[in-house]
Amino acid sequence: MPAKLSIHVPGEPVIVRVVDEGRLLFLGRDIACDIVIAHESVSRRHAQILGNPLAWNVSDLGSKNGIRLDGERVTAAELTGACWFAIGDVFCEFERIDAKAQAHLHARAAERRSSSMAWAARIDGGSRSDRLVADLLRGIVDVAECQRGVLLTVDDTGQMRWRASCSLSPEDVAGSRFSGSRSAVERTILDRRPVYLSDPRDRAWLQGQASVIAHGIRALACLPLEHAGRLLGVAYADTSDEQKVFTDLDAELLGAFVDHAASVFAAAELDAQLADMSVWFSVEGTQADRATGVAPYWKSPDASASAGQPA
Repeated sequence: MPAKLSIHVPGEPVIVRVVDEGRLLFLGRDIACDIVIAHESVSRRHAQILGNPLAWNVSDLGSKNGIRLDGERVTAAELTGACWFAIGDVFCEFERIDAKAQAHLHARAAERRSSSMAWAARIDGGSRSDRLVADLLRGIVDVAECQRGVLLTVDDTGQMRWRASCSLSPEDVAGSRFSGSRSAVERTILDRRPVYLSDPRDRAWLQGQASVIAHGIRALACLPLEHAGRLLGVAYADTSDEQKVFTDLDAELLGAFVDHAASVFAAAELDAQLADMSVWFSVEGTQADRATGVAPYWKSPDASASAGQPA
């Protein structure tokens, strides 16, 4: 019987692997490992997992921070049923699954890849620039399996503007009501890398933020829209679904979709057109897009409080 292993690296998408019986897997920071866990608490060659029809076992390979099962440090342990163990400071969820569940996981992944490809094909259609903005945001929210989203783009002065929203209004993103989400967006702008928050320990980073309290955010994804080293914008999506966990499949699909969108914009020189537009669009499902006002400027958390001025 195969097993599903979910590895929760803090601040990163959850690594999900289905492992067949009889296969020996090595886990660690070394890129030669079967499952690479990029975390400072994990040794280069940290642990191994082996399963057979009778039992699955995890064993330490002389690592610095060891393995913990039920809070106790162990050199080797049998993994029975559904359980959790820690490799260094990285928690791993283990679950034995049957062939039907394995087939469902594969079918679900294929379905999501197909949906992502359909959205990529849609933005290849060469429609007007505002439609591309809307389709990009719809695609991000749909591929991420989220409920809400916003898109920011860089205008002709180099300033970031809120450009489109899905199930969010300008009032929702104003001031402290978007504070927790604002912090994630700011991290994406500064680091030029995606931010995924869905693990319970990730949520501690957002604890007490007004947006989390007001909207019950349980998971969010924020990705830079870049081409040739230039930041064109930022795409954001979130959900109140407590079951939502961003996995490495989410990161693969969202990253590929956003990269493709950036290439489409740049190839058609639409980034310049987008920069000239200053209209805020509301994107609601399959309904027609609505212009709802002037796109407000993005204001960094430490920006001056002068309303309506570029940050």
